[in-house]
Amino acid sequence: MSNSIWSQMFGGEPEQKQPVGADAIIRVNRNRCPENHPCPSVRVCPVEALSQVRFSAPTADMDKCIKCGKCVRYCPMGAITLA
Repeated sequence: MSNSIWSQMFGGEPEQKQPVGADAIIRVNRNRCPENHPCPSVRVCPVEALSQVRFSAPTADMDKCIKCGKCVRYCPMGAITLA
């Protein structure tokens, strides 16, 4: 999709992916996470670095994480960050 079409449809330029450093870690903001459902970000992690017990906030295994950012982009509440 060209940027002009994107601007017309969404009112701005598409967000550019920012590279993350090798020391980046996943953080879950419990104030933003409702902790009342299965976390959708757990399902999209390609290396199963996120896990969840019942409906608690997800936890990350940084030894498995490849820092692709899928979990961050998929979290509907914006509770997961990678920095």
